[in-house]
Amino acid sequence: MGQVALGFRSLLIKGVVFFIMAALLAWALGGTLWPRAEIVDLDPVTFQGEPWFWRLSVGGREPGRLSYTIHHGAADDASPLDEQRWVEVAGPRLAGEHLYYAGRTVAGSWVLERVSARGVAEPVAALPDRLAVERQLARLAAGLPLQDSEQIAEERDRVIDPAAIGPAAFGDSQ
Repeated sequence: MGQVALGFRSLLIKGVVFFIMAALLAWALGGTLWPRAEIVDLDPVTFQGEPWFWRLSVGGREPGRLSYTIHHGAADDASPLDEQRWVEVAGPRLAGEHLYYAGRTVAGSWVLERVSARGVAEPVAALPDRLAVERQLARLAAGLPLQDSEQIAEERDRVIDPAAIGPAAFGDSQ
């Protein structure tokens, strides 16, 4: 029985030494045994007396995964508005008494959201693509109202389809 105990003790010592050596090697190479997400805070916008900004995180437990969350407060102790994670974002923009921002979900749909003076986010519109998002945010920043889905579709077709403008716009005189 003593031989078995000595064997387990030897195995335990070798395991501890291996773990310590692996940790030292990871540290020496500039990494870690437990990956952390790399985090970057994007440019803030001041709303209701505090900064609001997108926080971009890459990696961590899901290597290569990129996600954005909207935060408010000082960068060192900022808190997320909610648990929603976005894969692509636009904004935030101030318009009147509200803060607007938009994001694309993992499923691929764009959502425009509004934060009220109480600090509560509510979805305003589902938008078809990035072009529609940027146009609506620009309209809000200029003091114009949001367009409905039919107006958005007409504007999108006009911008994307050169035939809708006409050949004269491109120098064809036929």
